[in-house]
Amino acid sequence: MKKHAQPLQINNRRIVNDRGKIFTVSGFNQSIYGEKIKKSGGFYLREWNPRRSKLGAALLKGFKSMPLKDDSSVLYLGASTGTTVSHVSDICFRGMVFAVEFSYDSFVKLYTLAEKRNNIYPILEDANLPEKYEFLIDGPDVIYQDIAQRNQIQIFNENSKKFKNAEKAMLIIKARAISSNRPEKSIVNSAIREIKDFKVKEIIDLKPYDIGNYFVYLER
Repeated sequence: MKKHAQPLQINNRRIVNDRGKIFTVSGFNQSIYGEKIKKSGGFYLREWNPRRSKLGAALLKGFKSMPLKDDSSVLYLGASTGTTVSHVSDICFRGMVFAVEFSYDSFVKLYTLAEKRNNIYPILEDANLPEKYEFLIDGPDVIYQDIAQRNQIQIFNENSKKFKNAEKAMLIIKARAISSNRPEKSIVNSAIREIKDFKVKEIIDLKPYDIGNYFVYLER
């Protein structure tokens, strides 16, 4: 008998698990990065490719504490062209996604995405300098960071200090951006010890979907 897609109802998430593949429920029949889309009732299901999105990979690796709700306000650091941002936008369809990106080339694509979705607010700024964009952001309750810089933990700490309303966070630790010659686990353990104001609740190695990157879920 064919299995039907079953929505995951925890925290009002608009995420569907269908036979080992995950989808976000979307009001947009638009592929953002080449993902497959299928219609379901009056909505569309956008396949969440775990090899293109670290949050998608974390979900397939067993992440159960997804903090995003339909009305969440999210500060997304390292938004790039908007691949994962688009799925966060689907989930937080009544909320706001403040997407910070420093690369102009990536920002152009991110801005194009934001023009079609009224809950994405693109910000062309350096995440090292939250004082330059804090006045644009209305008290986010979740921080998501995916930045490939050596000082990525310092960046997270500076933003968490500025945005104290954020009680939960998802942090991608990019081990090889921190060091190219130390063991990954040693890098991750050292990075975690540097995190301020948050407690680590879950750590997920994203292999085989993503090599050398670790998903960390945190709460204040």
